[in-house]
Amino acid sequence: MDAMSLLLAAACMLTNAIDVTSAVHKSAKGVPFDLRGMISPYVPTHSCFLLTDDSGSTRTECRGCADTKQLQSGDIVRAAGLINPDPSGISIAVCSQLVVEAHRRPPPIVEATLSEIKGGKYDNLPVKIRGTIKEVFRDDIDPIWYYLVLTDGDKSIYLTLHSDCADLEAVQKLTGAFVAVSGLCSPWDYGYRVTLGRLINLLDFKDIEVIRQAPSDPFDVPEVVTIRFPNPEDIPPLERRRLSGKVIAVWRGNRILVKSENGNVHTVELSGGPVPEYGAMIEAAGLLKTDLYRMNLSDAIWRRKDLAAMKDDNVEEVRNILTDAKGQTRVIPTVHGRTFRIRGTVQDRPSSDIQYALVTLKCGSETIPVDVSANRSVLNDITIGCVIEVTGTCIVECDNWHSYSAFPHVTGVTLVVRRPSDVSIVSRPPWWTPGRLAATIGILIVVIIGIFLWNRTLRRIIEKRGRQLFKEQVARIGSELRIDERTRLAIELHDSIAQNLTGVALEINAANRTADTDIAKAHEHLNIASTSLKSCRNELRYCLWDLRNSALEKPNMDEAIRQTLAPHLGDTALYVRFNVPRERISDKTAHAIMRIVRELSVNAVRHGAATSLWVAGSVDGDKLLFSVRDNGSGFDPDKCPGAAQGHFGLTGIRERVDVFEGEMKIDSVIGRGTKIIIMLNIPQEKEKG
Repeated sequence: MDAMSLLLAAACMLTNAIDVTSAVHKSAKGVPFDLRGMISPYVPTHSCFLLTDDSGSTRTECRGCADTKQLQSGDIVRAAGLINPDPSGISIAVCSQLVVEAHRRPPPIVEATLSEIKGGKYDNLPVKIRGTIKEVFRDDIDPIWYYLVLTDGDKSIYLTLHSDCADLEAVQKLTGAFVAVSGLCSPWDYGYRVTLGRLINLLDFKDIEVIRQAPSDPFDVPEVVTIRFPNPEDIPPLERRRLSGKVIAVWRGNRILVKSENGNVHTVELSGGPVPEYGAMIEAAGLLKTDLYRMNLSDAIWRRKDLAAMKDDNVEEVRNILTDAKGQTRVIPTVHGRTFRIRGTVQDRPSSDIQYALVTLKCGSETIPVDVSANRSVLNDITIGCVIEVTGTCIVECDNWHSYSAFPHVTGVTLVVRRPSDVSIVSRPPWWTPGRLAATIGILIVVIIGIFLWNRTLRRIIEKRGRQLFKEQVARIGSELRIDERTRLAIELHDSIAQNLTGVALEINAANRTADTDIAKAHEHLNIASTSLKSCRNELRYCLWDLRNSALEKPNMDEAIRQTLAPHLGDTALYVRFNVPRERISDKTAHAIMRIVRELSVNAVRHGAATSLWVAGSVDGDKLLFSVRDNGSGFDPDKCPGAAQGHFGLTGIRERVDVFEGEMKIDSVIGRGTKIIIMLNIPQEKEKG
């Protein structure tokens, strides 16, 4: 870090607890702090500690800098770190350096009033307050925490207690007791309820000191029916009341509808424990609430009570519950608590592991939820698509009024099944339902896709195997061609070069025998040997040329012949008209033709000094005819030198022609050129190979 950065960091450094708390409250980010103070006696979690100095107190989270379990109340420490947001986005003071410098006796816990706490005087400080516990409940989003509502006059505050400290039943017994509690005053909730306000964190159930026990009889409170309020604001805050009557509906696990003897209906939300069955005569006590239509109870307890028997309400046959005569959507609050019979088609049904069992019923243009939570056995016979008839209690769902909610709205209408006999199946769906049709179509589509993919896979396998077989066949054919080529080359070498070399050896031996007696005869034999060696050299050159020559790959014989003769003719003019389809003759025949044409052409240029050559060819049935004509000096066929004189050209040509059982005709006149006509038999050669 450079000097300027150090100066900026020093300028922003927070050095007292109240400034750190203020920065956290303002959601500061990246602000450094360096504090010296005393560890508070109340630590909410093992990773946090409270540090108090002359300005106040602040909550700090330690991350890897020390084991906070080893810290003691009264330790004098120096803590440094940064203010940064945690994963949920809430800014916290994160301590990265912590040094314990000394230890002192911690100050006593301050006793405060709710007014002082609400004013922020004791933020992040341990306090002791007094009041009456009016309500106890488990946190619905984080069940490991209990919330207690403590009141003092017209003010109230939330207390938090971890569920490991006590069970809910023991804590609920404090409802109505006057107590003194010791805990940490937090300026805000460090969880999800960022606007909950100040609250007191209790570390142990023992931090609650009961000064005056709750009434021995929790039902010793005024009745609901004796109270009349002109305005909702006049309802005593957090006051407990009782009511008695008959249970006419049970839904959502902990809600019951009680009809009193005077005909009023009240929604009672139980705090926990078992739920009474439909038709039970009970007495319930809880916190007084209103939804602006009727008086209700929340956080209630109940007990059975002997009351005069009450008849079931008359069942009303209705066609519409959610719409009026004009078809407009409308909910009439007076249907709350009345018994109706409806008929409709099951659109949806819950699974067995869902807490609240709701069946969706389609009745004409309306969709009505039917709560069967208290009678789950009816789900055994109900399937989607069934037409059923349901008798039940109509519930108009509406939130209770709060001072900050001027007008609670109706959230829905539910028909609650009273007993299993309230549900009867009118007709079952046909086996061939739209759902099954869609499933069948889906399965067929999957099968078709599977077949398509399988065929495609097979095609790829076949193509891959075909390419492999083709490569193997090409390799086999190439191997056969190499074998044929080696065989042909061996024959060429044997028939020409080996034969010539044998003649050379014989002539040299003859020269040796006559060297002492007839020198002229010896020279004659050596000349013949020299000529034969030249013939061997030329033949070997031709063989090597044939190995590199690609003339056999040409699509027609004209091009093949031109390519074969091009290196040997120089300026000699060449005219080719070989009307023989290439596919009509095999490579072996084509090679023989090109060897014969080359031998005749080279002889015409070398020995006859020809300046023009004409090569022609055609097929006549099973016979192939071709000729080589030149304008050279010509020769006398009867007097031309042969193998005895070391010249193997014509001899070699005749041998090649004999292989094909053909004929050769020489037409030559001295001074007028030469024409040689060749006929070959090719009866079985229909294709290349």
